[in-house]
Amino acid sequence: MTRPTLFEYRAWPSQDMPHIEALHHLFGLGLAEIRTDTYIFSDARPNWLIVLHGAAELEILEKTGEDGVLSAWKVVARSEFPLRRSVVRNLQDAFPTADLSHRILVPGDLISWLDMNTAMFTVNKRTVQFQRDGCVAEFSQIEAGDRRAETFSLISKRADTVTEVLDLLPDPRLENVDYGSWLKGHPWSEQVLEPAAKSYRPMPVLGAARVA
Repeated sequence: MTRPTLFEYRAWPSQDMPHIEALHHLFGLGLAEIRTDTYIFSDARPNWLIVLHGAAELEILEKTGEDGVLSAWKVVARSEFPLRRSVVRNLQDAFPTADLSHRILVPGDLISWLDMNTAMFTVNKRTVQFQRDGCVAEFSQIEAGDRRAETFSLISKRADTVTEVLDLLPDPRLENVDYGSWLKGHPWSEQVLEPAAKSYRPMPVLGAARVA
């Protein structure tokens, strides 16, 4: 099955920037969620972003390029646990020297199967997600190791849908930095990322909350 390309803009505003409030005004009510995700990276597939969403689902995304200020992504595979065999084959392509087990029934099976040198990050998230006219906006407060940050994203199947919403946000226009680049140490300035030493403000919760 052919999967569409997704276009994403992701930024990392500091505490005194107005972007998050503007998102609330533009999108209205959202769904709040608390979740822990695991991001896994492969030297054999440097453009892949492999994500364990909570304890329920694995997703493999491939960054196919840049479209102006946006990143373009293709969904390579997505599966709940136990993982489908086709998804296990995708993982074998990404980690050819790993000791592949017959079945990956739960996330722990995948973690124990991976090579000990695999780059892996655990990210605790408090997220609010909004939808409007084919565009999904997401605001998250995250903890990854000793780093804390706020990040928001705009995602759609159409690049112009994202840029139209982006044009409605206040200045300054922040650099587009995807999760993988940020986790692996993409350089940032103090104006873009809140230092880990600061405590960040409580997240506004709109709509129903659920815990994954």
